[in-house]
Amino acid sequence: MRSSTTRLLIVLLAITVAAIVGIQVHWMQRNYAYEKNEFNTSVVKSIRGLYEDLDLVPYSLSHHASHIQHTGPNSFLFRIDTIPPKDSLLHYLQSEFNDFNVLTDCKVMVYDASKRALAYEGDINAATTTGSSVSKDDPLPVRDFSFVHLYFPRRNQYIITQMNAWIYTSAFLLFLLIGLALSIYYLFRQKFLNEVQKDFINNVTHEFSTPLTVIDLSTEALGKTSVVTHPEKIAKYATTIRRQTDYLKTHIQNLIKTVVSDNYSFSLQKQELIPNELIRQVTQQLEPLLLEKKGVFAVTLEEGDIAIMADPDNLYLALFNIVNNAIKYAAQPKVQIVTSLHDRFYQISIRDNGMGIEQQDLKKIFRKFYRAQKGNLHNTKGLGLGLYFTKKIIDLHHGTITVNSVPGIGTDFTIELPLNG
Repeated sequence: MRSSTTRLLIVLLAITVAAIVGIQVHWMQRNYAYEKNEFNTSVVKSIRGLYEDLDLVPYSLSHHASHIQHTGPNSFLFRIDTIPPKDSLLHYLQSEFNDFNVLTDCKVMVYDASKRALAYEGDINAATTTGSSVSKDDPLPVRDFSFVHLYFPRRNQYIITQMNAWIYTSAFLLFLLIGLALSIYYLFRQKFLNEVQKDFINNVTHEFSTPLTVIDLSTEALGKTSVVTHPEKIAKYATTIRRQTDYLKTHIQNLIKTVVSDNYSFSLQKQELIPNELIRQVTQQLEPLLLEKKGVFAVTLEEGDIAIMADPDNLYLALFNIVNNAIKYAAQPKVQIVTSLHDRFYQISIRDNGMGIEQQDLKKIFRKFYRAQKGNLHNTKGLGLGLYFTKKIIDLHHGTITVNSVPGIGTDFTIELPLNG
C-alpha cells in the first residue's frame, strides 16, 4: 500500500472518529437540555403539590401559572397569601421534592410583604449532603406580595449526575474509538514500514548495478587481445574501474550516513575545478553502459573551460546520478549535455529521451527514498536516494536544480552553480 493511500485512510478514519465524537457531544448537549427541563418541571410540580398540602393561596388560584416564577437558572419563586410555619413548610416541601425526585440541596427563604422583610429561611439537604449549609449571597428579588424563594446551588452538578449513564457510555465509546483509531494507525504505520524495509532490501542490490556493470564491462574489455596490445586502452579501462570503485565507496558512505541520520549534511571541500572536465569524466565512466544499450551522448561544452569553486567529488556524484538515470530510463538512450554561462552562474543542462516523469511526481523526486511509481521497474530499481543526494549537493553549493519532463518524451535537468561558489 502506498504511503499516500495510507495517509488518506488515516485521515478518513480521523474524520469518522471526529464525526462520531461530534454526534456524541451533540446528543450530550441535548440530553443536558432535556434534564434541565425535567428538573424545572419537577420543581414546578413540587410547588403545586405544596399548594395542595398547605393553605397558601385560595384553592381556585393555586394552579394559576403566574403564581410560580423561574427567576434565574437556579432560582424559583412562588406567591403565598399566608406565611406558613417554618417546620411545616420545610417538611412538606421536602416531601414533595422526594416524590418528584428533586434530590439536591435547596435554600428556602420566605418573604413577608406586610413587614417588607424576610420572615425566615431554612435549608433542605439532599441525602448525600445532610447537615451541610446552603449559602446564597444574591439578594432576594423585589415583589409587592409575599412569596417563597427557592434556590438550588448545586443544580448543575445534580443534573450532570442524572446523566452519568450517558457520560460513562459516551466516555467508554470514545475510549474504544480512540483505541481503534490508534490500533489502525499503528497497523498501517507498521505495514508501511515493513513495505519500506522490504523495498529497501529488494532494491539495495540494484542501486549499485550501474557502477558494477561498468566495472564488469571494463574488466572484460581488459582481457581482449585488441586492448592488451594498446596501453592507452588499458589505462582508459583501468581509470574507469578506479573511478567506479571510488564512486561506490563514496555512495555507500553517504547512504549509510543518510539512513542513520535525517540531519546528515555533506562536508564540502571546495576547490577550483572545470565543470567540463567533470562532464567528460562522467560520460567516459558511463560510456560502457551506454554502448551496451546502443545509446549515444550528444555533448556541447562551453568553449572556455571556465573554472568554478566547487567540491569535485560531490559534484561528480550529482552529475553522475542524473546522467546515469538518463541512461537507465531509456530503451535506446540519447543523452544531450550542454554547458554554458548565464550572468554569474554556470549552467549544466542534461536532457534525455526516457519515459519521462508524471507531473504529480515532479515535486517529490528529490525526497529521500521517493521513487516515481512509473519508474519503479524491476530492471531500474533503486533506493530513491540518487536525486536526493543530487539536490542536497547542489543546495550546499548555493545553486539550483530544476526539472522539466514530458511523459513518453523525456526529461530535462538544469543545474545552475555560482561561479565563485
